[in-house]
Amino acid sequence: MTMRGILLGTALTVALPSLAVPTAAFAGTEGFYVGAGAGVNWTEDADLSSYPAPGLGLKEEFKIGGIGDLSVGYATAMGLRAELEAAWRWRNSVDGTSSATPGLNNLGGKMSSVAFMGNLLYDIDIGLPITPYIGAGAGIAGVKQSLNGASDRDWVFAYQGIVGASYAINNNVALTLDYRYFATVDPEFELGPVTSKGEYRNHTILAGLRYTFGGPERAAPIAAPAPAAPPMAAQPQSEYQVFFDWDKAVITPNSDKIIGDAADGASRARAVRIQVIGHTDTSGAPSYNQKLSLRRAEAVRQAMIKHGTPANIITIEGVGENQLMVPTGPNVREPSNRRAQIMIKIS
Repeated sequence: MTMRGILLGTALTVALPSLAVPTAAFAGTEGFYVGAGAGVNWTEDADLSSYPAPGLGLKEEFKIGGIGDLSVGYATAMGLRAELEAAWRWRNSVDGTSSATPGLNNLGGKMSSVAFMGNLLYDIDIGLPITPYIGAGAGIAGVKQSLNGASDRDWVFAYQGIVGASYAINNNVALTLDYRYFATVDPEFELGPVTSKGEYRNHTILAGLRYTFGGPERAAPIAAPAPAAPPMAAQPQSEYQVFFDWDKAVITPNSDKIIGDAADGASRARAVRIQVIGHTDTSGAPSYNQKLSLRRAEAVRQAMIKHGTPANIITIEGVGENQLMVPTGPNVREPSNRRAQIMIKIS
């Protein structure tokens, strides 16, 4: 391979992780992570030119092979993940060869590769434990061609596109499943007296496990009932607090019970208006937190409707990190501030 190809692949491998800057909140645990995976790969049919002599050539077909993968990266607060990856694709045996030249049909061999990639991925928060992600990567790959008893490896520039999803088992551990289209510039092999130019394009299904070294979150506080009114003037509760996990707008079973109590209280008091105000802590960018607070308010509104509250009396508002229950500095994860207020107006 050319020195320019090596330098270009190496430069992109180093440069990609530096693009991710933690500036906002994201769906998952922020911090460094490690991952490992395994799966299957399909190598596309490839042309091998000038084999075994100038003017000759053949087409190779391959069987399904395997892949092993290791990665280390950093998940930022804005949804981006930058990682370094080492992947080994192997056991793509030659299923057959075809050529117009007699004697070059049905040769035996195999194709494999070792790749070192820099990947940039984006996690898409959909408010569920399942988080879709997309990404791309670039780096270098050592592509090895074995054919008819001869073999050679060439290091060339490689690139890939990634689409998949992760399932959060807890704040630190996630299962992953993705599809990757992996390809390189055309490698060159010394399989005889002349140099033969080949092709390498690959489709991969990869299942894995990712562990993030983010610190454990404190449990969200359980909503405390409002101060009891004097016995001589008992009044229905007019305010409820619903708490959320970090960077989530998902109603938990405990939160749903609180919302059910609020809906029942509003019905018994014949409420004329209910205001839901969403809040966040200060971790992440204010613009993102504003949108997150509105999603939390909307999630509570939908839950109250399911509990029988008329939709036309519920209004929502998101105030982001502007009205903290517990005052903190910027970029602080505070469970008490990740909440939504339910304000019941009687008249």
